[in-house]
Amino acid sequence: MKTVNQNTASSRKIRSVALIGFGAGGLGGAGFLLSGGNYFLNIPRWASIVFYPGFFAGFWAAEHLHVGVLVAQVIGVIAVGLAYALMAALARWMWLAISRRRKMPVQNDDHNPSRT
Repeated sequence: MKTVNQNTASSRKIRSVALIGFGAGGLGGAGFLLSGGNYFLNIPRWASIVFYPGFFAGFWAAEHLHVGVLVAQVIGVIAVGLAYALMAALARWMWLAISRRRKMPVQNDDHNPSRT
Protein backbone atom coordinates (compact mmCIF):
# COMPACT_ATOMS: atom_id res chain seq x y z
CA MET A 1 0.00 0.00 0.00
CA LYS A 2 1.34 3.39 -0.97
CA THR A 3 1.67 6.08 1.60
CA VAL A 4 0.86 9.74 1.10
CA ASN A 5 4.56 10.59 0.86
CA GLN A 6 5.06 8.12 -2.01
CA ASN A 7 2.10 9.58 -3.93
CA THR A 8 3.46 13.08 -3.43
CA ALA A 9 6.91 11.99 -4.58
CA SER A 10 5.44 10.41 -7.73
CA SER A 11 3.45 13.52 -8.59
CA ARG A 12 6.55 15.68 -8.00
CA LYS A 13 8.52 13.48 -10.38
CA ILE A 14 5.85 13.82 -13.04
CA ARG A 15 5.64 17.60 -12.55
CA SER A 16 9.40 18.01 -12.73
CA VAL A 17 9.60 15.96 -15.92
CA ALA A 18 6.72 18.01 -17.38
CA LEU A 19 8.56 21.21 -16.53
CA ILE A 20 11.69 19.88 -18.23
CA GLY A 21 9.59 18.97 -21.29
CA PHE A 22 8.05 22.44 -21.37
CA GLY A 23 11.47 24.02 -21.15
CA ALA A 24 12.90 21.82 -23.88
CA GLY A 25 9.96 22.47 -26.20
CA GLY A 26 9.87 26.18 -25.50
CA LEU A 27 13.61 26.62 -25.89
CA GLY A 28 13.60 24.52 -29.04
CA GLY A 29 10.78 26.52 -30.60
CA ALA A 30 12.29 29.84 -29.59
CA GLY A 31 15.70 28.71 -30.82
CA PHE A 32 14.23 27.76 -34.19
CA LEU A 33 12.64 31.17 -34.56
CA LEU A 34 15.67 33.09 -33.32
CA SER A 35 18.01 31.20 -35.63
CA GLY A 36 16.12 32.53 -38.63
CA GLY A 37 13.54 29.80 -39.07
CA ASN A 38 10.87 31.26 -41.31
CA TYR A 39 7.55 30.79 -39.59
CA PHE A 40 5.13 31.17 -42.49
CA LEU A 41 7.14 30.16 -45.58
CA ASN A 42 9.60 27.41 -46.49
CA ILE A 43 9.29 25.30 -43.35
CA PRO A 44 11.74 22.37 -43.41
CA ARG A 45 10.12 18.96 -43.05
CA TRP A 46 11.95 18.15 -39.77
CA ALA A 47 10.74 21.44 -38.28
CA SER A 48 7.17 20.86 -39.44
CA ILE A 49 7.21 17.53 -37.59
CA VAL A 50 9.05 18.58 -34.43
CA PHE A 51 7.23 21.91 -34.03
CA TYR A 52 3.83 20.87 -35.43
CA PRO A 53 1.82 22.03 -32.38
CA GLY A 54 3.44 25.45 -32.61
CA PHE A 55 2.80 25.86 -36.32
CA PHE A 56 -0.78 24.70 -35.88
CA ALA A 57 -1.50 27.03 -32.94
CA GLY A 58 0.34 29.95 -34.53
CA PHE A 59 -1.46 29.64 -37.86
CA TRP A 60 -4.78 29.24 -36.06
CA ALA A 61 -4.16 32.33 -33.94
CA ALA A 62 -3.11 34.40 -36.96
CA GLU A 63 -6.08 33.28 -39.03
CA HIS A 64 -8.90 33.19 -36.49
CA LEU A 65 -7.81 35.68 -33.84
CA HIS A 66 -6.22 38.09 -36.34
CA VAL A 67 -3.13 38.64 -34.23
CA GLY A 68 0.24 39.79 -35.52
CA VAL A 69 3.13 37.55 -36.50
CA LEU A 70 5.00 38.11 -33.24
CA VAL A 71 1.99 37.17 -31.09
CA ALA A 72 1.35 34.11 -33.28
CA GLN A 73 4.98 33.05 -32.82
CA VAL A 74 4.72 33.41 -29.03
CA ILE A 75 1.51 31.36 -29.05
CA GLY A 76 3.29 28.74 -31.18
CA VAL A 77 6.27 28.53 -28.82
CA ILE A 78 3.95 28.12 -25.82
CA ALA A 79 2.01 25.42 -27.69
CA VAL A 80 5.22 23.51 -28.45
CA GLY A 81 6.24 23.77 -24.79
CA LEU A 82 2.87 22.48 -23.62
CA ALA A 83 2.91 19.61 -26.11
CA TYR A 84 6.38 18.52 -25.02
CA ALA A 85 5.39 18.87 -21.35
CA LEU A 86 2.39 16.62 -21.96
CA MET A 87 4.45 14.02 -23.80
CA ALA A 88 7.14 14.02 -21.11
CA ALA A 89 4.59 13.75 -18.28
CA LEU A 90 2.76 10.88 -20.02
CA ALA A 91 6.03 9.05 -20.65
CA ARG A 92 7.07 9.45 -17.01
CA TRP A 93 3.62 8.35 -15.78
CA MET A 94 3.77 5.25 -17.96
CA TRP A 95 7.31 4.50 -16.72
CA LEU A 96 6.17 4.78 -13.08
CA ALA A 97 3.14 2.59 -13.76
CA ILE A 98 5.24 -0.10 -15.41
CA SER A 99 7.84 -0.05 -12.63
CA ARG A 100 5.10 -0.31 -9.97
CA ARG A 101 3.54 -3.21 -11.79
CA ARG A 102 6.86 -5.05 -11.87
CA LYS A 103 7.24 -4.60 -8.11
CA MET A 104 3.80 -6.04 -7.32
CA PRO A 105 3.87 -9.50 -5.77
CA VAL A 106 2.65 -12.34 -7.94
CA GLN A 107 -0.58 -13.91 -6.74
CA ASN A 108 -0.56 -17.68 -6.60
CA ASP A 109 -3.92 -19.15 -7.64
CA ASP A 110 -3.10 -22.57 -6.12
CA HIS A 111 -3.86 -21.29 -2.62
CA ASN A 112 -7.03 -19.42 -3.53
CA PRO A 113 -9.92 -21.07 -1.60
CA SER A 114 -12.59 -19.61 -3.89
CA ARG A 115 -11.33 -21.67 -6.85
CA THR A 116 -12.12 -25.34 -6.51
